[in-house]
Amino acid sequence: MEINKNQGVQVDAYVNQVQDKKQADQAADRAKETAVKTDTVVISDAAKRVQDARAKLDEIPDVREDKVAELRNQIQNGTYQVDAEKTAEKLLKEQLGNAVIKDKLEI
Repeated sequence: MEINKNQGVQVDAYVNQVQDKKQADQAADRAKETAVKTDTVVISDAAKRVQDARAKLDEIPDVREDKVAELRNQIQNGTYQVDAEKTAEKLLKEQLGNAVIKDKLEI
């Protein structure tokens, strides 16, 4: 069998190709190891609606300034009058409602 000089070149080219592939694979593995992992959060449509509703509620003032000012003026002017019957009715409704709820919870 006769060995030709060109055969050595073909083997060297193959060896270089294998080494290049190995280096590329190692570089890809290093890139995967050093890649930054990030967490993701997915918010459902229902949660988004709750957030929107909460934001709208936060915009509403806790105290109705106009109503407070009106009552303050009536008290200072001596024109504020309490309707005793209406007050008693509301108190009774609230107490009856609480009693009904309490009875249902105890069952």
